[in-house]
Amino acid sequence: MRVAVCFGGPSVEHDVSIISAAQLMSVLDARHEVVPVYMARDGRWWTGEALRDIGSYGSDEPSGAEPCELRLGSRSLSFSVPATSRLGRDRQIPVDVVICAVHGTGGEDGSLLGALELSGFPYVGGGVGPAAVAMDKWLGKLVFRAAGVEVAPHTLIHREDFAREREAVVQGAAAAQGTPCYAKPASLGSSIGVARANDAHELDEALELCFELDRTALVEPALDDATEVNVAILGGPSSELRVSAIEQPVRGDDAALSFEDKYLRGAGKGGQKGGAAKGEPGGEGMAGQDRIIPAPISELAAERVTEAARAAHRALRFFGVVRYDFFLFDGDEPRVVLNEANTVPGSFAFYLFEPAGISFDELADTLLDIALSEAAERRATTRTFESVLISQHQSR
Repeated sequence: MRVAVCFGGPSVEHDVSIISAAQLMSVLDARHEVVPVYMARDGRWWTGEALRDIGSYGSDEPSGAEPCELRLGSRSLSFSVPATSRLGRDRQIPVDVVICAVHGTGGEDGSLLGALELSGFPYVGGGVGPAAVAMDKWLGKLVFRAAGVEVAPHTLIHREDFAREREAVVQGAAAAQGTPCYAKPASLGSSIGVARANDAHELDEALELCFELDRTALVEPALDDATEVNVAILGGPSSELRVSAIEQPVRGDDAALSFEDKYLRGAGKGGQKGGAAKGEPGGEGMAGQDRIIPAPISELAAERVTEAARAAHRALRFFGVVRYDFFLFDGDEPRVVLNEANTVPGSFAFYLFEPAGISFDELADTLLDIALSEAAERRATTRTFESVLISQHQSR
């Protein structure tokens, strides 16, 4: 099977996406023909075997790669390398299925998925609506809460309101959520732009950072007495839901997981380090984060976390793999609060599925099966039909 892996994108999580894609491509190689499709920060698209080398990415134009395009309207010509001369012909890139490995803007938010759907490609990591909803943390909370899943309290703030009534907005959010609290961009991941605020002045500064990165932000209380735990779900509306092991991430000194915690620190502080596939060029990515697997929580708490993740996944109707991040208040009656959903989790959360008996190879092939199954469901749905509107209009 020819599998296109799309990665990069116009996102602050650009480099994280390169690592995740490199890991995925390395495990697909043994059984499939992999087509790397790199989306540079400047919007240009590239392909070629040179993209397997992490050293190729030093500028917007990766060394050794060739430009490619995604063309809408005809699947037979959707991916192609444009001719380099007037007398040349564009070269078609045949692809059977596409996997979106773009973290954040341009991919995880449903943008790329919409183009793939218009082109008729089977793809995994969607659909468009669920991806867009989950990417917007506020919209995601509405869906999850409607499904009976408790979500973290929050105050939604828009950039224009912050600019117009800055002091009132900051004071209102601080009063509503208390301090310390956290400010986070509503549509980013990898903890980018997330900041802890111990008072209104720090919250003002944190929100200023948020609005440099996003148009909306959330202010949430610091649930310092809770334990952070994560679990991933693999599957979709028409397939079995498979649950990963539960992890407890190890925080840094800031009482919150930062980008540095997730991607720049080594493992080993009492945690278990997820292994990367042999020979992979992408480093460990999220597999290198400090974590404890399985999380040291009660059996009842683990059951409640799993139930909440399943309910959230069914409500979202996403097909692919999603990591759900929770706050857990363990005790005789465990309380589980959903923080957010990550629809393109770092390293595709393979390090969580391996302890549950699902290898990275099996995870990757299951993603392809889900893509083909969902494509069949779309083909079975009537989307167009003939009407007499045009003929009646012409006869007038």
